[in-house]
Amino acid sequence: MKIPISKRLRLCAQLVPEGARVADIGTDHGYLPAYLLRPRKCTKAIAADIGEKPPAAAKATFENEGIERGQLILSDGLKNIPLDGVSDIVIAGMGGELISKIIDADERSRTCGANFILQPMTRASVLRRYLADNGFEVTEERAVWDGEFAYSVMKCRYTGVTYEISDVHEQTGLTDASYEDGRKYIEKQLERMKKAADGMRNSRPAEAEKIDMTMEKIRKEKGI
Repeated sequence: MKIPISKRLRLCAQLVPEGARVADIGTDHGYLPAYLLRPRKCTKAIAADIGEKPPAAAKATFENEGIERGQLILSDGLKNIPLDGVSDIVIAGMGGELISKIIDADERSRTCGANFILQPMTRASVLRRYLADNGFEVTEERAVWDGEFAYSVMKCRYTGVTYEISDVHEQTGLTDASYEDGRKYIEKQLERMKKAADGMRNSRPAEAEKIDMTMEKIRKEKGI
């Protein structure tokens, strides 16, 4: 059976190193852990979700794929996850604000030494700002076009060193226009920003002008 994994989850999987021990937070049907375990790219994978139905669906996925090395855990974020020995934590398919809250809610996110692979569906700028303000260094970021939407996937690790990010970085991160999906992601961000600016030109002209200036900086720095 072919695992019906989306392009955005496939990109998350690409950022997981060989031999990793993964915890997938918000696993839904368990497609990502199954995708990583079946070719034995990972030695262990935890499929976790807050509701009872997703772990049951993940269990069915594991059984259909003949996977015996997957662990199912009912957990609100990282709360019930045994992080000892986990090398990579994937949090994908939810908003940037929620991802930030999940990381922030568990102090172990700062002490476990794991990589975080994060894929926000919305508000990626909020997540980038949170990571910078709280000492998580983004070491890699890629974009992917999936269906009619463009997504960003970030790989980061806690260092404890906070840093400043520009408005350009807040909106587009490390993504560049050197590849098609990266260009599409930046263009989509520009479209979203233009729509926001147009909606406030009469009521909040100063804010609209600030967005216009950031858009111009993005075009210049990213070569759009």
